[in-house]
Amino acid sequence: MSWTIIVSLVVTIFMHELAHLLMAKKVGCGVEVFSIGLGPILFKFNFRGTRYQIALVPLGGFCKLKDELSIGDDPTSFSNLRYRDKLKITLVGVTVNIIVGIICLLISLQFILADWAYCLYMFGSLSLILGVANILPIPALDGSYPILLLLEKFFDKRTAYLYISRIVKVGFWILTTLNIIFLPYLIQLIIKN
Repeated sequence: MSWTIIVSLVVTIFMHELAHLLMAKKVGCGVEVFSIGLGPILFKFNFRGTRYQIALVPLGGFCKLKDELSIGDDPTSFSNLRYRDKLKITLVGVTVNIIVGIICLLISLQFILADWAYCLYMFGSLSLILGVANILPIPALDGSYPILLLLEKFFDKRTAYLYISRIVKVGFWILTTLNIIFLPYLIQLIIKN
């Protein structure tokens, strides 16, 4: 069962980050890096201006957008997009996780006695939990961007992105610390199953 959790987690993260990537490309935003996993890079290749990579620790991933936390002159920079296009990019990952999670949970409950239903239930649960958790307005999570990006309405763009960058970096370190604290509990959960 521990493989079910690990595979479900990796697939959930992949779907989430792929949604960011596809939406960014659709609205004309440059994507510098698409990564599944964190830490040391195991495999990478470049394709159409984006570096695609798989990293050692499968407990996360990211889609690094061009000038996401800074001002850029390039029209494909995240900072130069319209507010609604920025929202589409930042919220599509959680939307995919929540919708897929609900669908998988509903299907698994219809076939509760089937052997494969547990795997689908686990996948749906993880997808839903990660989607809902990531939509919280905590700095560095996707749910914070709709609020943070409103700073552009109150300050000049350069000042707004200076604040956004600082807030996201502090939020990232707080979340990283919490992840390190709770990682042993996640590992125990995986080992027990």
